[in-house]
Amino acid sequence: MKTKLLGALCALSLAGPTMAATCTSTSNWGPLGPPGLEVFGHAFGSTGSYLDCYTFTLSGPAVSFGGVIERDPSLWGFDLNQLAIDVTSVSLFNGGITLGKTGSLFDSDSSPWDFTFNGLTAGTYTLAVASSITQEWGIVPGLVGYKGSIATAAPVASPAPEPEALAMMLAGLAGVGAAVRRRRRA
Repeated sequence: MKTKLLGALCALSLAGPTMAATCTSTSNWGPLGPPGLEVFGHAFGSTGSYLDCYTFTLSGPAVSFGGVIERDPSLWGFDLNQLAIDVTSVSLFNGGITLGKTGSLFDSDSSPWDFTFNGLTAGTYTLAVASSITQEWGIVPGLVGYKGSIATAAPVASPAPEPEALAMMLAGLAGVGAAVRRRRRA
């Protein structure tokens, strides 16, 4: 039994670092609210896989949302560029960047056009944009890239009560009703 437990602990400790990602470029934005807004982007002139990391801090609870659009120049609707870009995902990691690596994965979105990360608390985060640059048949050498933005806002309280609050309210009403009924009997 101890051997299985030891093996499971070793597997977990080895699996931990794989949740981190290695950044190919880094940028530190500093405080990003809430509320906050940051515009970002990157241009590429050679093929490869890239992970651009942007670190920021939050002063309190927040939700973040944004989007990334690809910039792949074309001429009259024809793609003549020798390179093509594919932004594959936008991920959010807990913590900053140490030795080029991010902290642990908070959440990921494979639809970079629009992304949302909920339930953020005060602290440091790293937004990571993964992209792939490939060779195309085009005749024009040029840059491809992406532009994006991220905004943070304080979370909005739900107009409907949470289930726990509703249960507590019903228990309180039941207690008041029992006290009134007991008083009538006396």
